[in-house]
Amino acid sequence: MTATISAASSQTRDRRALLILLAELCLYNGLYLVRWWPTSPQPGFGDFFGLWSFGKFAALAGAGIYDPFALINYQQTLMSTLDGGGFPYPYPPTFLLALIPLGMMALPPAYLCWIGITFALYGWATLGREWRWLLGLALLAAPTTLISVITGQNGFLSAALLIGGLRLVPSRPVIAGVLLGLLAYKPQFVLLMPVVLLASQSWRTIGAAVATTLLIVIVTSAALDWSIWLQWIKGFPTYQALLQDNQGSLDHMMPTVIAGVHAIGSPAAVGHALQLILSGVVAVLAWRACRRGITDRTIALVAIGSVIVTPYAMIYDLPMVAAGLLIHWKARTDAGEPIAAAEIGVAIALSACLLAMIGHSLPFVAAALLCLLFLSVAGIFSRAEQSIPALKVAPPAAG
Repeated sequence: MTATISAASSQTRDRRALLILLAELCLYNGLYLVRWWPTSPQPGFGDFFGLWSFGKFAALAGAGIYDPFALINYQQTLMSTLDGGGFPYPYPPTFLLALIPLGMMALPPAYLCWIGITFALYGWATLGREWRWLLGLALLAAPTTLISVITGQNGFLSAALLIGGLRLVPSRPVIAGVLLGLLAYKPQFVLLMPVVLLASQSWRTIGAAVATTLLIVIVTSAALDWSIWLQWIKGFPTYQALLQDNQGSLDHMMPTVIAGVHAIGSPAAVGHALQLILSGVVAVLAWRACRRGITDRTIALVAIGSVIVTPYAMIYDLPMVAAGLLIHWKARTDAGEPIAAAEIGVAIALSACLLAMIGHSLPFVAAALLCLLFLSVAGIFSRAEQSIPALKVAPPAAG
C-alpha cells in the first residue's frame, strides 16, 4: 500500500512539473510572438502573404501562376514594401484548391482562418479526441507551433495529412490513401511513402493515394486551366534557378544536410553523397519497422525520416516531427514504458536549435539532431540506453 501511494505521489509531482513546464513554454511563445511581430523584416503576416497572393492571382490568371515574374509584379501591387522582391509559386496545382478561397478574403481574416483551421486539423490528426489538458497544451507549446504561426506557412497542413494518413492506414485504409494523396501537394514529403506502404503491404491505401492524385489532376485542370500541370512541369527549372540564386538567404532556415553543405561552401557533390547515404539508412530502417505494421513508433519514424530524406525542407515543416514524437511518447507512457532521458534531451536541443535558426546560421546542427532522434526512436541505441537513467512520464488523466 505504501509503495502504491508513493508511486501515485510521484506521478502527481511529474504531472505538475510537466504542466508548469508547458505553461512556461506557452507564455514564452506568446511573448516571443508579440516581440517578434512588430520588428520582423518579413512582409505583414509573413510567408502567408505569399500563400494569400497565390490564391488571388490563380483565380485571375490560372496557369499564369507559374510565370514567376508576372506573379511577383502582381504581388508588388498588393504590397509595395516588397522592394522589388516577391514569392514565386513552386507547388503543384493541387495546393491552389485550398489557396483560392483564402485569396477571396481580406488578408487578416484569411490568415486567422488559415492558422485556425490547419492547426485544428493538425491537433485532430495527432490527438483525436484526446486533445484536452496536457496533450493539447504540449502540442500548442511546441516551438514548431510557434514557428508555423510566425511564418504563416503550411507546416500544420502537411503534418495533418501525413500524420492523419499514417494513423488511419490500419483502420481506414482508403481515407488514409486520400490524405496521403493530398500530401503530394508537397512532393518532397512523399519520398518515403512508397517504402512505408509497400513494406506494410497497404495495397488499398496505395490504390486510394494513386486514385486521389489522378482525380486532383482532373479537377484542377478542369477548374483552372487544362495546361496548368504542363506549365508546372515546364516552369520547374525556372523555379530551381531562382532557388539556387537565393539559396544563401535560405540555408539558415533549412534543417537539411544539403543546406549545411552549401552554408559552409563545400562542393554540392558532397551534399548529394551525404543525402544519398542518409536516405538509404532511413529507408532501410523504415522498411524494417513498417514490415511489422503501422504503429505509433513507425509513425514517429516516418515523420522524422520524411524530413531527413528530402533535400528541401524548412523549419516550419517540422510540426510533423513534434506530432510523431508526441504520439510515440504517449504510447510508451500508456504502456508503462519509460522515455529515455537522452531522447528527451535531443528533442529539447532540437527545439532550441529551430528557434535559434530563425535568425542565425547553424549548419548541420538540426540535421544531426534529427538523425539522432530518428536512430533513438528506431531503437538503435536501446542497448546503450539500458545504462542511462530514464524519465517515466505519467500518462495524462482521461478527459
